Amino acid sequence: MKSNLLTYKGYHGSVEPSLREKHLKGRVLFIHEDVCYQSQTLDGIRKAFENAIDDYLARCLATNKVPERPFRGQFNVRVTPDLHKSAALRAEQERTSLNSIVVNALRAYLSEATVNPQTPSASFT
Repeated sequence: MKSNLLTYKGYHGSVEPSLREKHLKGRVLFIHEDVCYQSQTLDGIRKAFENAIDDYLARCLATNKVPERPFRGQFNVRVTPDLHKSAALRAEQERTSLNSIVVNALRAYLSEATVNPQTPSASFT
């Protein structure tokens, strides 16, 4: 799967142009801490991203803080009460859990994406 995301040491970062400042900028995704970076070039944005990750990890080490890790395997899903009820009743009938239903739905969704990929995009990874 191609994407416009940078990847380094298990972290992912965005890349977007800043038209006003005339450079590329990005931020580390999927963590709460605000870790940003910028560069004038595509090669430079990758290096700036990697430096931002290294700096973030060094700051955490220096302050005895546990670095945030993206994708702990847990997330909240918000649905309508009717959908929640229907899913819970069906899970009960099938003697399974809501968690299993969501996991199976995500697997089916991701399998469908590999069978029917969208238009390829540029990749920086």
